Amino acid sequence: MYNIKTSNIAESINSALKRARGFPVQFLLEFIREKLGKWFLKRREDALSLPTQHSRGVEYLLAVRSEIADTMTVQPIDGWRFFVKGGKMDCVVDLEHGKCDCGVYAVEKIPCSHAIAARTSVGLHISTLVCPVYSKDFLFAGYSENIYPCLGQQVEEHT
Repeated sequence: MYNIKTSNIAESINSALKRARGFPVQFLLEFIREKLGKWFLKRREDALSLPTQHSRGVEYLLAVRSEIADTMTVQPIDGWRFFVKGGKMDCVVDLEHGKCDCGVYAVEKIPCSHAIAARTSVGLHISTLVCPVYSKDFLFAGYSENIYPCLGQQVEEHT
């Protein structure tokens, strides 16, 4: 989850709601509902249009880490464990349990460069090593619900 979400969510929301401050609470709530509705729609459409299996951020990380992995050497220990030399440190990678001595793979659930280097030895596709929560299906599901207005309530229009 690290390296993926870099902005402070509270600051982002606060900035987006700046225009609605100072108005009555009912207007503020409708403003928030409308803003979130637009955001959800945009992100839902973005998720549907992804040409890859994962979000853009994850695909970028995989591409960068794959380049680094290409410079590493891999020595098999057994069918799932490998000793990978190169990068900032030499590591033992356990593909079966999603672990690497560097700690990145276990924390992020996105393969580190060591795990990517090791996966070539067993012929695994890189997407099988990424936790499913980073898939475009999960991304779409997170934004799949609509945010409806409260019917029957009037909110004065302020500009």
